[in-house]
Amino acid sequence: MLSKKIAFVTGSNGGIGKAIIKSLVKNNAMIICSVRKKDKKFLNFTEKYKKNIIDIIEFDITNEDQVKKKIDHLYKKKKSINILINCAGKASGSITEMTSIKLIKNIFDVNFFSQIRITQLLLKFLKKSKNSSIINIGSISGLTPERGNLAYGTSKSALMFASKIMANEFGYYKIRVNSVAPGIIKTKMLKKMDKKNIQKIINNSFNQKIGTAEEVADLITYLCSDKARHINGQTIKIDGGTIF
Repeated sequence: MLSKKIAFVTGSNGGIGKAIIKSLVKNNAMIICSVRKKDKKFLNFTEKYKKNIIDIIEFDITNEDQVKKKIDHLYKKKKSINILINCAGKASGSITEMTSIKLIKNIFDVNFFSQIRITQLLLKFLKKSKNSSIINIGSISGLTPERGNLAYGTSKSALMFASKIMANEFGYYKIRVNSVAPGIIKTKMLKKMDKKNIQKIINNSFNQKIGTAEEVADLITYLCSDKARHINGQTIKIDGGTIF
């Protein structure tokens, strides 16, 4: 489904990031992985997919100079990129009066500003490719005004809204931009959530279960493909039919 396409994936070392890599490989895509640190565990994971992983780039997503330098290096190597998947993210939870402005700025830097910055830097690659696609990973937290969700929820809300604006602007270059909004997904990030809130969300869903990273990855892979060529500027929830 993605034969001959090259995908740049941020947050490749996370639970959803790894699931995305597996799904992309299954559909014959080539991948450039972006990680904060190439630890032994991640390198062991990528060893199984070395035929499809053409590069692993290590940088701190919030370090502007570092990110620009690494992406400029890709440009000098004349790499091609058809797909950008902004998967890097940072969780946070506290009520408004207990949330410092410093923390909000940090969460926005990781979940919003860094994603926009990387998109801007990779746009020159995507413009040169045919049927390019950008997928931003949002969250249902950005769609529901739950208590304790000020920093994380608003950062994801901003990213999902920005996706629609970029879809409008980048349509001129034939670049589609969509976002996905996962609900509760079985990843390490889930352990940081309050158990009562988790159960509340499960109880308020049609499927009555926690989703998997693989289910999110399969949706993203489809949105990247030419089969989804008429889907643009959308935020697609993958939450088991959660009702708020």
